Amino acid sequence: MTRTNVFRDDRVHVMAIKCSTCIYRPGNLMQLNPGRKDSMEAEAVEGGGVIPCHKTLGGGESICRGYFDTQKHNVGLLSVAERIGIITYTDEDEHG
Repeated sequence: MTRTNVFRDDRVHVMAIKCSTCIYRPGNLMQLNPGRKDSMEAEAVEGGGVIPCHKTLGGGESICRGYFDTQKHNVGLLSVAERIGIITYTDEDEHG
């Protein structure tokens, strides 16, 4: 599993909305191979991890909003983070 920095400053960073080319939007806007999104999602859930938004890679990463919305109840740490109020919702323009 790839390491991310979505947890920093004692906060879990999540995109406020799905980015314009989110893999969770209809139409395969990122032109992924068939089944790729599903395999990424399954691997992340199985490992208790996340899918970072591709627009935030290489810097202050944030969790993909589509992943968070669909999987937060399947990844225990995301559920806990939401319940205890340590999520920061970030905008796409905060990531340059």
